[in-house]
Amino acid sequence: MQGILSKALSSYTEEHVCLSPTRRETLTWLVATMLAAGTTSLWRLAPHVGTPRAEIAFVYRRLARFFQHVNFDGAAFARLIVAVLGLDKIEPWDLVLDRTNWKLGKTHINILMLGVMWRGACVPLFWALLPKTGNSRMDARIRLLKKLGRTFPEQKLGSLLGDREFICGAWMEWLKNASVSFVLRLRGDMCVFNEGHAPRSLAHVAQNLRIGEKMILKGFWRLGQNEDDASPPVRIIILRLESGELLSLATDKKPKTALARYRKRWKIETLFAALKTRGFDLEATHITLPKKLALLVGILALAAAIAYKTGLWAEKRKATPTKKHGRLAKSIFRRGLETLKKLLATPNIDLAKNIFADLLSPKIRPNYGK
Repeated sequence: MQGILSKALSSYTEEHVCLSPTRRETLTWLVATMLAAGTTSLWRLAPHVGTPRAEIAFVYRRLARFFQHVNFDGAAFARLIVAVLGLDKIEPWDLVLDRTNWKLGKTHINILMLGVMWRGACVPLFWALLPKTGNSRMDARIRLLKKLGRTFPEQKLGSLLGDREFICGAWMEWLKNASVSFVLRLRGDMCVFNEGHAPRSLAHVAQNLRIGEKMILKGFWRLGQNEDDASPPVRIIILRLESGELLSLATDKKPKTALARYRKRWKIETLFAALKTRGFDLEATHITLPKKLALLVGILALAAAIAYKTGLWAEKRKATPTKKHGRLAKSIFRRGLETLKKLLATPNIDLAKNIFADLLSPKIRPNYGK
């Protein structure tokens, strides 16, 4: 069945990526086997490739050569993911920007990722391997958003959601000039001011706020302590969390909906977990060269998109039970991975062909196999 999924992927990717038939086949091997095996280790993937006459060592070398010789434009993966999920039918896109990092030996791996919200999940579109540890630079974020604009010039955008790393005044100014709306979390020790108030910290502003209470500051405020280094005018909303910590947000518009929009940001943390420990075990790879690692992330992004879509397909056929705390017993991503593994094991070849073809179309039809 892995061969059937590979053929379906190969036929579909031919329309969207420029690769030789051999390289395209290797790409589909990688996606299909990562979905089946849940790992990025090439040695562990090689036995899952459905080529009984080829030795595992030969398959491994072919997979390794793919990373050595293929120089894939990240925009190609984005276009492929958008086509598979039918994202071009959704307007506008809510974007999430965040970073994930880990250490392999003495090498620090630091990935800045721009994702888009799709049916309750965050799907990766563009990413960059950062040359150092720690927070991203503003120019790296700008390059991702400019690449998004070049690849999908007609696409309307909703809000860009970001954590406390992305609160530089110059960054907000760039977003404003680029007409990108935003909801960004602020640190409690940040100072704010406007024409009627001297600079004071958000912790001081919200000192009387009780747990569960929220407040929207009247009018527009600027972040900083003086005019020289201040942000553009923003609206600010503050919520006191159950932990007693403040959740302070800056947005360029609609402060009443800022909290609801910002809650979507957590989905990129779920995405990172899916790419790593709870899904494809990205940290198990020994690939450290930025070009190769960026290619690997692209393959995983496509695999994750297919897994999410399969989970929604399975959910339409039979809803996942909900636990007492209100959460699903299994995430949509986990449901998708398990469903794909069952499909790969089914003896019904015609059923598998129809389902795999359907999962690679922009629509989701739940009726196969009923």
